Amino acid sequence: MAAFPRSAAAGQWHAQYKALRAQVRVKAQRERTKRDELKAKGARLARRIPSVHALRHALQGRIARVRVCAAGPETRVRGEAFAARTPALASAVASLDTLEREARRTTVDGLVWWVPALPTQSVASIKRMLAKQTLPYRAISQTRDLAVGGIMLDIGANIGATAIPRAILGDARAVFCAEPDELNYRCLVANVVQNGFSGFVLPDRVAISDRTGEVVLERGKMPGSHRVVHVAPDTIEGRRRVPSMTLDDWMAHHAIDVRGVTFIKIDTQGSEVHVLTGAAALLGVAIVAWQIEVAPRLLRLAGSDPATLYRMMKAHFTHFIDLNVDAAGPRLRSIADLDGALEYLERGEAPQTDVVVYRTSPG
Repeated sequence: MAAFPRSAAAGQWHAQYKALRAQVRVKAQRERTKRDELKAKGARLARRIPSVHALRHALQGRIARVRVCAAGPETRVRGEAFAARTPALASAVASLDTLEREARRTTVDGLVWWVPALPTQSVASIKRMLAKQTLPYRAISQTRDLAVGGIMLDIGANIGATAIPRAILGDARAVFCAEPDELNYRCLVANVVQNGFSGFVLPDRVAISDRTGEVVLERGKMPGSHRVVHVAPDTIEGRRRVPSMTLDDWMAHHAIDVRGVTFIKIDTQGSEVHVLTGAAALLGVAIVAWQIEVAPRLLRLAGSDPATLYRMMKAHFTHFIDLNVDAAGPRLRSIADLDGALEYLERGEAPQTDVVVYRTSPG
């Protein structure tokens, strides 16, 4: 059998190499084309989404104007009337000089920002917390189509991260805030007063629940984890009684016109069912949009469950938006889809989300 010539073998291998190289080049070109198409599609989609950077720029540009408006007679009178009905406010303002013993001051997007520093936090933990302080521009942009105009109620306002930027951006003409924890409340008051927004953002130290009187508050390890205890409230040390009101009673106490309210945010660490139970008057107003935290574990700790919350939402609203950017399905959905759409919370894919719910008609 004749030996295969070396030149023939070399030619064959060279031809195979050229063919493979051509295939690799074609594949690489397809991938580049696909990548360019995806980038172009992403850019087109990004143009349809409100820019977080634009909101930040708008906020920084409007701070001075809001301070000027806050000094006006109408806003000043509103702030004075609110303060007269809010005993905790005067003591919180009086304690601003000593706040540095329990909180830390930083600057966030041109705002003086006070943040609680709990005894349970290490120095390193506090430094990390301060470094991560941001304002929730993404959540604000996700809800602006339903949340602009009128009066906003911020239930579980914490230190004002949502209320203050919304007031500055002009999303609400006034924001009434309820925060039950004393230190969070003092930081909230400091963030309002020291930035010059009194009369626009109106903070009250109260827990909004299903009863008017008192409830028991359990302080968590972080400033945003304090919660009202509804099940066996007096059995664990470290809990304290705080004033409570139903949402309807709180609005009546502050003479808030129900017809002027257009947006309500509820972030109460599992007490959302209790808040809605005490809000019969507001639930009857069609023009109000509600942003409600849904956290199955926290709801059960409060003696409720997700099914009860979903049932209440379906009884009063017609549509919802899940603010989880990774959630499947269309952005705007019928309230009938709520249970199925939020099943992922029970599968452990996410511990909680916020949903915006609203009704399209008075009926």
